[in-house]
Amino acid sequence: MEYLQFDSLRAGGIRHAITDRSADLSSRAILDEPAAADRRDAAVRTVGLDPAGLVCAHQVHGAAVTRVRAADRGRGARDPASAIPATDALIADEPWITLAMYFADCLPLLFACPTRGVFALAHAGWRGTVANVAGATVAALGREFSVPADEIVVGLGPCIRACCYEIGEDVAAQLVRAAPSEPVAAIRSNRGFVGDIAAVNRAQLVAAGVSRDAISDSAICTSCSVDRFFSHRAGHGEAGRFAAIIGRND
Repeated sequence: MEYLQFDSLRAGGIRHAITDRSADLSSRAILDEPAAADRRDAAVRTVGLDPAGLVCAHQVHGAAVTRVRAADRGRGARDPASAIPATDALIADEPWITLAMYFADCLPLLFACPTRGVFALAHAGWRGTVANVAGATVAALGREFSVPADEIVVGLGPCIRACCYEIGEDVAAQLVRAAPSEPVAAIRSNRGFVGDIAAVNRAQLVAAGVSRDAISDSAICTSCSVDRFFSHRAGHGEAGRFAAIIGRND
């Protein structure tokens, strides 16, 4: 298994990784094949984190943010029914907690404030983007941990990009409203519209106070890179899930 990482997030005991398509790490796969959970746990250990502290969420394409505490360690890791309910962003500041979410075209957002030991993970499809899950996560980090937005660094993982993300006029209008200052949020193409959820999330992060220079973008399109990452769109609705994981090991 290969891992994608951001140099900007490697500090303060914070560890992270985005896995590839060599293993389906979806909740369905973990239920059907216990070895899938073993592969995920091996990935967690490889980047220096603790599988016993893994916490997963029931992702619903919204903007709810949940603070994870030591008592939550293990939720959703082996039993998806025990995952944090109806949540698309997890935040934490305690060691030996590992946050995990799963993707196949939606955008992984990995957050850290290394000087304060704070970290977070968010899942943004077009609905979560329209609901501004990125801004909600920044606000929650300030509210729960008193982290100023200008101390947060963010990594934008692989997702479907404007080159491949054809959308309808209604979705295009919602993306434009979500980031009216972003000229490529949604643009007309010869087949309708294409959306750029990474660009919208970047604009929302900046609007929330995150420095533009503190945002790293993988610039990888999952649909173009279906040999490396799962893509719901390229797979015509049939796709596994790759994982984004982040935590502290001190």
